[in-house]
Amino acid sequence: MDSTLVELMKAAGPPDGPERESWESVLEFLDEDSGAIEVDTPDGPQRHVLKPLGQLFGNGHGVSSIDPADEVFMPLLLAIEESVLDCYREDPGLIDGRVSLALSRLAMRPDDPTDEVLYRHIQLRLRLLLSLNDYSRQEVRWALRKIDKSVRRHSRIDGLRGYLDFIRDQFGTV
Repeated sequence: MDSTLVELMKAAGPPDGPERESWESVLEFLDEDSGAIEVDTPDGPQRHVLKPLGQLFGNGHGVSSIDPADEVFMPLLLAIEESVLDCYREDPGLIDGRVSLALSRLAMRPDDPTDEVLYRHIQLRLRLLLSLNDYSRQEVRWALRKIDKSVRRHSRIDGLRGYLDFIRDQFGTV
């Protein structure tokens, strides 16, 4: 976790105000390459740079596997899937194979520098999530692998974009 960002987010106030739907409604990504964000606080916008993934892994929850139905791991799984869906919306040519490759690579080497947009987008969302939540490297790895299994299953059953179409349908086309 990143205690500096946690304090900034506390200063920004709760995410449940009338105009705020989530914590992400009080921040804006300024530069995806550096991880620079701006947090909207009562004292005005505050700039912060997210730490690299390797510095953000916490102690985790002391479990031997993750359960997708467990509310503790829902934010982790959703952050990954929403990142994938964002990239699919931006690039309708994205296929499940590229998603699987990015997830596998992130599970093995989460801090790898790359020009691959999908990998970097997931990596950035994980940096934000891990800045505010305590997940271990192993828990993140399990989440990436669990989603990768889903990608492979949907792709095998429903074709090149089986998984992508599945999550688009689950999250809606907003």
